[in-house]
Amino acid sequence: MPKLLLVRHGEPTEKGLLLGRRDPGLSETGHRVASEQLALLDAAIAYVSPLRRAQETAGYLPGHIPRVTLEELPEIGLGEWEGLNWNQVEERWPDLAQAKLERWWDIPAPGGETREEVFARAQRALDRVAQGPHPAIIVAHHGINGVLRALLTQCDPHIHKQAYCEVFCHEF
Repeated sequence: MPKLLLVRHGEPTEKGLLLGRRDPGLSETGHRVASEQLALLDAAIAYVSPLRRAQETAGYLPGHIPRVTLEELPEIGLGEWEGLNWNQVEERWPDLAQAKLERWWDIPAPGGETREEVFARAQRALDRVAQGPHPAIIVAHHGINGVLRALLTQCDPHIHKQAYCEVFCHEF
């Protein structure tokens, strides 16, 4: 079976906020860790989120790996919550914030993506990656990588935890 490496982008300049589709670049630490963690990876191709933090992270992959931007790989859209911290969300939408914590995937943020939308675009990304070449790397985000892992392993996306620049290996 072909190998797929799922990489989360490096630490962004905007920390402690719900980023969603916001487009900050990497922090100084993000650049340093990405250069250390990604330099030894190898694959036939890398698929990368169009968001800047993922693009900058992918820039630290070895130069012989071609990179393709996939429009299906940005982070989950959080609508009106993007750019806020969780305390601000709880202050402005207390009932919705509580419901979201209890059933994260079932309740979209105001103006954000639904579970169905996220899972559908993640499946389109996996369908593209499955076409080859292999092995492949995906450089994306915590939320979308969790959905990709759920689709690959039929696990609950709630259990997904991935640190900045952490690499998970999967067969698909």
